[in-house]
Amino acid sequence: MTTSSSSNKKIKFHYGYGGTITPGKNCGKLRYEGGMNGIMKVDRGITYTELVVKLWDVCGPSMRLRCKLPHDDLDSLVHVWSDEDLAYVLEEYDQCSEDLKIRAILDDTLRFSWANDELYCFRPKDFIMQVHTKSLMFQSQVNV
Repeated sequence: MTTSSSSNKKIKFHYGYGGTITPGKNCGKLRYEGGMNGIMKVDRGITYTELVVKLWDVCGPSMRLRCKLPHDDLDSLVHVWSDEDLAYVLEEYDQCSEDLKIRAILDDTLRFSWANDELYCFRPKDFIMQVHTKSLMFQSQVNV
């Protein structure tokens, strides 16, 4: 568990969205080019869900979060899907440095497809409403 002093720390996510990972021209080392880049500062105790909602505000709900570990290159990004995955990334950075600057790549995954092949693109509140509506529709069909 984290102590109260470490949970008060801030984390900086240096994120990129909409670009590509390409080899550098001179050294061949992979780098992120194009797209939108930014830095998001969040509390150390943030949950995966809270982080994703904040990232949705930047790039919309159609993204997948992957993070670079401190000693790895951009060819071995870690997928972050849960609180446990986020905790693993934070632990890796904690072992290397006091300063938590995590490189995050947000992949565009605009692929919300339901059984009737409809495609949705919407903000988080709309997504929750749509899932709830689909769930109620499914329940009413089952109960008939």
